[in-house]
Amino acid sequence: KSVQRRARVRPDGAIGAQTRTALRRYQAKKRLAKTGKPNLQTLKAMKLGFAKTIERQLIARARTTTPAQSTVAGYVFPLQGPWEFGGSATAFGDRGGAHQGVDLLSACGTPIVAASSGTVKANTSQSAAGNYVVLTNTPSGEDQTYMHLQGPSPLKVGDRVDAGAPVGAVGDTGNATACLMHFELWTAPGWYEGGQPRDPRGDLNSWAGG
Repeated sequence: KSVQRRARVRPDGAIGAQTRTALRRYQAKKRLAKTGKPNLQTLKAMKLGFAKTIERQLIARARTTTPAQSTVAGYVFPLQGPWEFGGSATAFGDRGGAHQGVDLLSACGTPIVAASSGTVKANTSQSAAGNYVVLTNTPSGEDQTYMHLQGPSPLKVGDRVDAGAPVGAVGDTGNATACLMHFELWTAPGWYEGGQPRDPRGDLNSWAGG
């Protein structure tokens, strides 16, 4: 007769190399940021019931999180809650140069505010960008874009806003494969008016307090 033995296994929360590889493979298949971590976007893609509970907790946390303290006068960090930079193919210049900004992952519903004062240049939606807003007349003279908003922004074209004014909320509209905000900076004379997009990551780091 065969002898069956039961082993007691205690979960320690550690993720081994094989699990990380499997997660990256799954994330690549689902066109998610290939972090190798079981982040919220991955759990939601797996249709795990507790992912919704986690998302609700993250949104509640975002609403009570102290905003990042910018080291640049006149600027604030645009996400008012927990966030992280995206993984592969989400940085400036990725996808063969087609990615003209950076993706910041955060829970859907996290408030987005204007990084500086400015004037609303565009507030519309598009199949790739989803709901988005463009600000012009900023202190640096550059245009700012905020894409994949959860819903249409309450702002109107021509509105003058101050740094920290509500723009919308993080979403996954357009071609986003996760809850995120795609952010761009365009040099003067501005967004699709002769300006050029540039890497905003250094600015975002400064606005987040370094």
